[in-house]
Amino acid sequence: MTRWDGPDDFAPLVYSPHDEARYEELARRALSALDTMDGELQRLAAAQVEGHSRDGRVGVRVTGAGVVTEVRLRGAALQHYNHVKLGEVVTRVLRATQQRARAAYEQAVDELTPPEVAECERLIRQARRSREPGW
Repeated sequence: MTRWDGPDDFAPLVYSPHDEARYEELARRALSALDTMDGELQRLAAAQVEGHSRDGRVGVRVTGAGVVTEVRLRGAALQHYNHVKLGEVVTRVLRATQQRARAAYEQAVDELTPPEVAECERLIRQARRSREPGW
């Protein structure tokens, strides 16, 4: 996630038996919140993003999950490009479109992320940092 880590994220995570009930309740709420997000996440993953080469001769569509759903060759693409150049152009357009689709998906997911899930992620990051050498 792209949320800002507060100053308390840099302190080692210390286990306390008093926190167990709070963490268990937080985990329960986070799982429930994730269940309610399922349909929206599937919709976002299926959303299509379109991309084109600069000259418009090559077009592609991919989903937010990165699945290629369409590749189009327009105009005189087969005559304009030799087979090597055509492969390069298709690959470049596909990669750029997949990256845009992925970025749009991740941003939308970040905006949808419930506070309970964000808090669980923060605690996990904090726990991982506390295990790094030098803590």
